[in-house]
Amino acid sequence: MNFSISPSDYPIIIKNTKSLKIRDLSFKFCDWKTPVLGFIVSKKYGNAVKRNLFKRRCRELFKKKIINHKLYMAIIIRPNKNNISYDELNSAFNDLLLQLND
Repeated sequence: MNFSISPSDYPIIIKNTKSLKIRDLSFKFCDWKTPVLGFIVSKKYGNAVKRNLFKRRCRELFKKKIINHKLYMAIIIRPNKNNISYDELNSAFNDLLLQLND
């Protein structure tokens, strides 16, 4: 993946992040040299199909909202509940974008 956080960068990013909870998602973010995205999705979220659907949707929204606005951020996303719909993800990303622009 071209926007994935490398495993060696996770501890650095988590150590230097700000946290934000928006609806059913937890975001950890910090300034970074390129826009990158990471996930912490446990098996409690659901089977592999559900976890991968969640990640695909988040990647698409990340490209639309963060990369198109040229924000150089490292973002780690963790869901706080199961089966989050696309509309909920979209509104959470919109709120995140508003918070980052303030």
